[in-house]
Amino acid sequence: MALTWSDVDELAQALEKLYPQTDLSVLEYEELRQMAESVDGFKDQSVPDDDDLEAVINAWINIQFPEEPEKINSEDID
Repeated sequence: MALTWSDVDELAQALEKLYPQTDLSVLEYEELRQMAESVDGFKDQSVPDDDDLEAVINAWINIQFPEEPEKINSEDID
């Protein structure tokens, strides 16, 4: 399956595997764009806008720092 800019979760996972030591959140957008375009299977020829790149960064952040499930006190359970 070919990846596009709308495949933010898959793209973020691929970038994490290719660049495990890189903090994507501090990259210039042009550098992030070039890294994403180097991912095997990436086939999108369109130029991403800032929202596309921000979505990839946010997906990557969710991989790095998954939210912990909300804890419920036992006395609050019916």
